[in-house]
Amino acid sequence: MSLELPGFENFVVIVGWDHFAALITDQLINADRQVLALTDDAKIVERIHGTYERRWVIALEMDVLNFEEVRKLPMERAFGVYVNLASDRERLIYIFKLRKYFADLSIISPVVNPQLKESFSIHQQIFPLSRDEISAKIFASHLFERDVATYLNELLSPAVNEEDHDIQQYRVLPKNPLCNRMYGDAFIALKKHFNAILIGLSKHSPQGYQLRKNPPDETLIQEGDYLIVLVNGKTAQKLEKALGVSEGA
Repeated sequence: MSLELPGFENFVVIVGWDHFAALITDQLINADRQVLALTDDAKIVERIHGTYERRWVIALEMDVLNFEEVRKLPMERAFGVYVNLASDRERLIYIFKLRKYFADLSIISPVVNPQLKESFSIHQQIFPLSRDEISAKIFASHLFERDVATYLNELLSPAVNEEDHDIQQYRVLPKNPLCNRMYGDAFIALKKHFNAILIGLSKHSPQGYQLRKNPPDETLIQEGDYLIVLVNGKTAQKLEKALGVSEGA
């Protein structure tokens, strides 16, 4: 019997729970993203439900290594999975097994040993991230470019109110008015009409997506590309309506 999870759409599945998972959940809720937390500890389930509203976060007690149970979850409605198990070895084995059951699911996993990044990247929909590398870069920036680091911290967090700034990405659909226009023209149009700043483009190719940071003006924006845009909370709402798509990959 499968679990329906009524009201949950495009949610993020977090496999394994700790303080870092809680911090990620806080950010996801700020971005209006629901979370399904999987853990084998009943006390953690109780604590999660005592912390978050059920309309945003649901925790399930289960053996996360029992994939027959995991298969009962509505993964086809999930936005992606964050594998938060204890070690690189556990996470790597889990990702291999998870991929057998869910071929197209986006998977994100922290990697402690950067030499293992290539091993994690067995599929273009798997994204290994080094928490230490990311933290070190931001921390170092605080040491000599404090204002830059402060701005970066704000940009990395979802906009909570209309004045907060955020970096978002929007998939280019055929009805997008910027589809088949040059990057330079799109930059001017977004700044003029929405006070949004186009800072990059993710181009679709047979090898996957390639991020182009501030590409040349003559770069053609095509269907399936992603626009990387700096916006505030108020602008984001207007931009989603104009582009005909919600933010996110």
